[in-house]
Amino acid sequence: MASLKALTLASVAVLALASSAFAADLLPPPPNLEPLPPAQSPDFSGWYLRGDIGLAANASSISLKTSPDPIEAGGYVGASEGFSNTSLSSSELADVGVGYQFNHWLRGDITAEYRDGGHFQSLYTLNIPASGTQYANFYRGDVSSMIGMANLYADVGTWYGITPFVGGGVGLARNTLYGMTDTGQVYTPTFGGPSGGYFSNGSTTNFAWALMAGLDFNIAPNLKLELGYRYLNYGKVASGPSSCLNGTGQGNGFSVASCGGSNYTIASDRLASNDFKLGLIWMINDVPAPPPPELPLVRKY
Repeated sequence: MASLKALTLASVAVLALASSAFAADLLPPPPNLEPLPPAQSPDFSGWYLRGDIGLAANASSISLKTSPDPIEAGGYVGASEGFSNTSLSSSELADVGVGYQFNHWLRGDITAEYRDGGHFQSLYTLNIPASGTQYANFYRGDVSSMIGMANLYADVGTWYGITPFVGGGVGLARNTLYGMTDTGQVYTPTFGGPSGGYFSNGSTTNFAWALMAGLDFNIAPNLKLELGYRYLNYGKVASGPSSCLNGTGQGNGFSVASCGGSNYTIASDRLASNDFKLGLIWMINDVPAPPPPELPLVRKY
């Protein structure tokens, strides 16, 4: 009797296990898991607008020359001449431009710049020992420039919303020397007194090149604040022809003949500046953020 009961319990247990296995086979199959979509990187390309203001400080000594040379024009034997105390003060600058961000590290733009406020001055002396004559002329004027540049920048990485960059550019500069006056003094063995005159405005067009470095700060999703430094070499500057006091009052008191019979001009060899700029860059197209990855469906049985 005991063996019969044991056999019955064993049979029930086997049937229960079989029923459980059969019931498990009746569950629907698990869903097919689709592979995760590839991670999308932001689209860094797009157009942008920029504007800058800044200060340009003269970066090199300025060498001047007079054309035609007064010694050669006057045929003075043993004479000497030279410029001294030549200077060009700092000037304000402003520019606007349009550019394109090619990828997350390379961008380029074209800018149009105007700078003004640079005050130019120099002292010129001419000594003629053969006749005992000496001339001293103090020149004053102002310099302005219109500069067009094509620039290329490389961003070296972004940390905490700050992006350092380096770059370079080439272009053209139109430099103008205007309002130039001549306050002079002449001395001879028989005469000594003031002299002077003025120069008409003069402009030259020159090749320009620049090297840049700075920091960009992300202040909004599509707006950057830029602090930049630039070394700019922008050619030379030259005056227009001279007119000098004639001592007669005729022709408004000035004439070419009183300048030794020649229309003298004064020109520099080169202009270079250290520029410190503050600007804003506005990305026209917002850069979309990548969508979050879809999590797989996990089913527990």
